[in-house]
Amino acid sequence: MIMRKYLIGLVIALGIILAGLIIVFGLVLNGTITRQTFEAEKNEISVPTAEASALPTQTPKKQIVVLDPGHGKDSGNMSEEDKSADGWVLSTEKGGWGEWRHWKSGTVWDDCRGSGCSGRHPDGGSCWYPIENGDRDIEPEINLNNTLNAKKYLEEMGYEVRLTRNSNDENPSMTKRLTYCYSGGDTSTEPDADVFVCIHSNAGGGQGSAYMALSGVYDQSGVLAPAEYISESNILGQLINNQIVSDTQLSAFVDGRYEGFPTAVLFCKSPVPIAYLEIGFFDNASDLEVLTNDSETIGRAIAVGVDNYFKTKSN
Repeated sequence: MIMRKYLIGLVIALGIILAGLIIVFGLVLNGTITRQTFEAEKNEISVPTAEASALPTQTPKKQIVVLDPGHGKDSGNMSEEDKSADGWVLSTEKGGWGEWRHWKSGTVWDDCRGSGCSGRHPDGGSCWYPIENGDRDIEPEINLNNTLNAKKYLEEMGYEVRLTRNSNDENPSMTKRLTYCYSGGDTSTEPDADVFVCIHSNAGGGQGSAYMALSGVYDQSGVLAPAEYISESNILGQLINNQIVSDTQLSAFVDGRYEGFPTAVLFCKSPVPIAYLEIGFFDNASDLEVLTNDSETIGRAIAVGVDNYFKTKSN
């Protein structure tokens, strides 16, 4: 009796299973159920992996640093073609080659030609800067070595670096050096460089390193508000010079802040914050030894100082 009930139950169960298979088979035949149906269900219940759930990353824009090794080839060894190619202007009125110190007030890339500008210049000077005023003996080599070392360290830190000259056979005008603040040198566009760092060494009987401070009136267009332009430039110069004094045997000349030349051509024409460094005195034996033998450390200090500036901007 028990066996009979078991057999009846088994037959019923098998009948239900068979009916179900017949229904499924019918759905498959008419296309209601497909292979994709099972794959979709599988995908719906899958657990995301760590890789799939990771947020996308974005490569940050590299800050662009223009490094300007001051001076260059002696003007007496340059042909007229060299001077013209390097951005110098021949003025019959001024009797030689040079460049104008300013843009016309409220403009950019429109030389003042002696009028319509702030008129700022060193005592006894004028709006005209003669090419021979930039001639130096050993300084161009010192400046270039410090610049190349700074470039190496800045690039290791992830910065994009542009040089205004790559050898001592070049002597670009200061106006031409500023074209490196623009992508491809196209001055009809907005500058894409973040800062301009001018690297010099000093002379005249002193000792130590300093940055040249900006002050007064800068009326070129396209820059930050004048007060902000001055402030950002001086902060940049101070941070770099502080690092140089900290990392080398060079002392701080006049407390590290050189007030002597706020009318420099580059200050009056730059479209971005600018640091103008006078690193040591090459006519001082002690400083010259550091400049000659410790350029690697100086270059690294310049790079760290620039990096410190951008860190203050991001805080």
